[in-house]
Amino acid sequence: MTVLVTGATGHTGRHVVAGLKAAGVPVRVLVRDPAKAPEGVDVVQGDIADPGEAAEGVDAVYLLWPFFTADGIEKAVKPFKGKKIVYLSAMSAEDGGVWGDVEAAIEQVTDDWTFLRVTGLATNALAWVPRLGTGVVRAAHGQAKRSVVHERDVAEVAVKALTEDHVRQTYLVTGPESLTQAEQVRLIGEALGKPVRWEEQPPEEAKAELIPHLGAEFAAGAVDYWASLVEDPEPVSLDVARVTGHPARPFAEWAREHFS
Repeated sequence: MTVLVTGATGHTGRHVVAGLKAAGVPVRVLVRDPAKAPEGVDVVQGDIADPGEAAEGVDAVYLLWPFFTADGIEKAVKPFKGKKIVYLSAMSAEDGGVWGDVEAAIEQVTDDWTFLRVTGLATNALAWVPRLGTGVVRAAHGQAKRSVVHERDVAEVAVKALTEDHVRQTYLVTGPESLTQAEQVRLIGEALGKPVRWEEQPPEEAKAELIPHLGAEFAAGAVDYWASLVEDPEPVSLDVARVTGHPARPFAEWAREHFS
């Protein structure tokens, strides 16, 4: 079989490529910049919104949809009709939104799908990097409890789903614990070898900072979601362990890998 990996230069995609190569599976990648493509794979330049020739001759797809809207998803997945699709989704897909719309579009073109619904990626903490030098991370809702997952765990679940029989399975892919955002910052400080503390930011100020990156609707939704997690933490799932055979990696391990 040949697997097409979209988002192959990103946080999860590069590990999916590595895992497939280690398993001896031929890999094709769809990238905007071929110069950044991993080595030892078939490279097609293009965009997931119009995969074109990248879909020809592949048996399975690791799908990353990087947009804040599902506009154009029907055209994007049409070339993958009847193929195995493993989609990096989100827990909120159960409530609809862009992730739910993408899942619905995938179900229209194939019965061989697997949805990886993550609560959040640990790599989102990299957004705090510009502030770490000051020893203070100023952001909203430090007591929001999140079960963010290591990108390598996501990739390992994806490789299993791509190479084994996980037809019509929806997995909740989380870390092994629910930590407050303030605790995440403290653990990053421990990895850096210097104290880093959280400073609470007014929600409206946080939304204004996020608008240039996420747009008004997603910025407001993100900050309001964090507020909800203060009293209602993100769930912790055992699906990573069930699929991969090992427990999900803790956030402290992720922090040491990225900041030590």
